[in-house]
Formats: sequence, structure tokens, C-alpha cells
Amino acid sequence: IIINDSIPRKVIGVNEVFKSSKGARFQSLEAKAVDDNQRAKPKSIVCADCDGNGAKQCSQCKGTGVNSVDHYNGRFKAGGLCWLCRGKREILCGDCNGAGFIGGFMSTFDD
Repeated sequence: IIINDSIPRKVIGVNEVFKSSKGARFQSLEAKAVDDNQRAKPKSIVCADCDGNGAKQCSQCKGTGVNSVDHYNGRFKAGGLCWLCRGKREILCGDCNGAGFIGGFMSTFDD
């Protein structure tokens, strides 16, 4: 998202904009073109799988950060840090590759 109409423009991520909002969840976001061409850019929408976060709950530990059982012949023990997320409880979203949106680059510039 580009902030202000002055130069240099400040570019910030969608996550930073909505970080302070309490419980704000949305399904899509349209980026508008700037200046004289005001058509919508419907291809740049927030990823529905991660809600624009870029990360989603770890599928292995279900968000606990801990292995529930031994994995890989005991290499990763039950009760230890999750082998997939390494205890962070979240993994990179596979649908948007961590970008938080789908449909290419989120930009106000026209194709």
C-alpha cells in the first residue's frame, strides 16, 4: 500500500496497516489505480487462506509449537519443539507464498 501523494512515497505492507486493528478480518481488498485512471485492480486480493497475514497455523503441531508424538524414527521427540515450525506455531502460507495476497504484485500501477 502506498501512503501519501508526495514523493518519496512510503510503501508499507498490508500486515502493518491492519496490525493495530482489533479483530479486523476481511476476505478481499481491491487496490485502486491512481491519478486519472481509477479502475479497480481485482486481481490483487488478500489471500483467503491466511487472511492476509502471510502465515497460517502449523499443520503439524496444530499451533501448539510442540511435537505431540515422535517423528522420523525418534529424531524429533514428543514434547520437543515442532519439527516443522520450530516452535513458532505458524508456517509460511503455501497459497500466497507468504505475501498475504494473491494475483501477482499488489500495486497501484496499471498493467
